[in-house]
Amino acid sequence: MESLQFKIEGEFICRLARSWFWEEGRDYAKCEELLLSCLETDEITIEEKKKIVVEILEGRKILVGVNSLSLVDDNENVRPLSQKIEQYKRKETILKIKEDIERRPLAYFDRYSCDQNPDKYEGRTFYKLERIDSYEVEEAFGKFLTPCEDLRLWAYSSLNVWYGRRRVLPGFWNERERPFLDNGLYLIENPVLVYELIGGPVEDTEKLLLLFRNHLQSLVDGHRVNNKKAQEIIFRNKKFDAAQEIDKYRPEPPEDKDEINKNVKPDDFISEYGLIDPSGNYYSCTFAGHHVKAANIIMAKTGTYISPDKALDKLYSEGWALVRNPDPAGSVFFDYRGSRRPTKRQIDTAFSHMIKFDEFTLRGIEQYLDE
Repeated sequence: MESLQFKIEGEFICRLARSWFWEEGRDYAKCEELLLSCLETDEITIEEKKKIVVEILEGRKILVGVNSLSLVDDNENVRPLSQKIEQYKRKETILKIKEDIERRPLAYFDRYSCDQNPDKYEGRTFYKLERIDSYEVEEAFGKFLTPCEDLRLWAYSSLNVWYGRRRVLPGFWNERERPFLDNGLYLIENPVLVYELIGGPVEDTEKLLLLFRNHLQSLVDGHRVNNKKAQEIIFRNKKFDAAQEIDKYRPEPPEDKDEINKNVKPDDFISEYGLIDPSGNYYSCTFAGHHVKAANIIMAKTGTYISPDKALDKLYSEGWALVRNPDPAGSVFFDYRGSRRPTKRQIDTAFSHMIKFDEFTLRGIEQYLDE
C-alpha cells in the first residue's frame, strides 16, 4: 500500500487563515487553531506561539517554506486586530440600534418631515383601520404589528385615508418606491446611518435629528441627490431650523391691534393672519381683519374706497392669497381662490410663514407642491 504524504506550505496556510479572519468573519479561535498547527515546536512557549499568530493575522509576519517553515517579515498588508474588533463592535451596535428602533420607533422619528404631530400618535393603528384595510394589513404583516410597523402605517395614513394594498406591503418602504424623506421614516429604516450619526441607540432625539440635518445638507452640497430630493431636504431643514429658533425672530405685535390693519406696507410676519400678494409680499392683519386690511390696501394703492367685503373679493380675483382661520382656537391655513396656481413667491412666503410661527405644516399649500 502506498503511503500518503502531506505538504504544508507556509504562505498558503497564512493567507488562508487571514482570509478566514478578515474576509469570511470566522471565529478567531478557529484561525488561531489553524496557525498553531503549523507551529509544532517545543522551542517556544504557547504564549509566544499565540503572539506569532497575532503577527501573522495582522500581516506583519508570514511563514515561508514547505514542511520546514521559517517566520519572516511580511508587512504587505498590515491590519491591526483592533480594526477587526471595531468591526465586531460596529456590527453588534447596529444590531442593538435595530432592536431599539423596533422597540421605541418614536425616538428615531423625524418629526420635522412628518405630516402629523408624533405626540398625537397613540399606537394600535391596526384597530383603527377600515375593515378592508385591516384585512390587507393582516395579510401582509399578521394581526399583531410591531411598534415600528404600526408607526409606519400611522405615518403613511396621514396622506391617504385608504391604504391600498401597495401602501401596506413591506416592499413599499424601500428607497426605490417612496420619496427620500417621506413622512419622517428615513432614520427608522436606516440603523446603519443612525450608527454613523450618533454611534449607538439614541438617547437625545433632538441631537440625532440635528446630526441628520447636517448629513442631509452635505448630500445637497455634494450634489449627491437629485433636484426633487434636494428640495425635500432643504424644506425639512427649514422646518428643523424653525423648531430650534422658536419665537427668536417673531416680531412683537403692536399694542394697538388696529394699527396692524391700518398698515398698508408689507411686513415681516407681525401676525400669523395676513394676505400675500402675487409678488410674495406679506401683509399682516388681525384675526378676522382680512376684509378691513384689503380695503386699506386698495385705498392706498388706487385712492379709491371699496367696501371691505368687495375689497377682499377684488384682491382674490387679482391672485392674492390669504393665511386665515375662521376658528381662533384652530390652526391657520393657506387660502387661494385664483383660477391659476399660486406664484412661486407666494408658495415660498407660505413656507417662510411656517418657519416664523413654528408650524408642522400650513394646510392648503400641499396641493400645489406636486404640480
